[in-house]
Amino acid sequence: MLLTNTYPRVLTFAAMDTTSGALGRMLFLLSIHPDVQNKLRQEIREARKSGDLSYDELVALPYLDAVCKETLRVYACDAFLCYLS
Repeated sequence: MLLTNTYPRVLTFAAMDTTSGALGRMLFLLSIHPDVQNKLRQEIREARKSGDLSYDELVALPYLDAVCKETLRVYACDAFLCYLS
């Protein structure tokens, strides 16, 4: 199909590469930084001593929060996939 319009078309995506992509990149970074992985594992194990974690307890873990934010900083999602003319 040939695009005949003269104005540029912008193809955007949302939720195409969000949660699964961020988790994949975070797991990749943890795999190449075993010291960070061990520190994160220790924080989670300490928090789980009293049983399973609730959502509020999970989001209150400071090192987990730092790892998530650093992953998003290093691998920022782009808002636009490509431009078509």
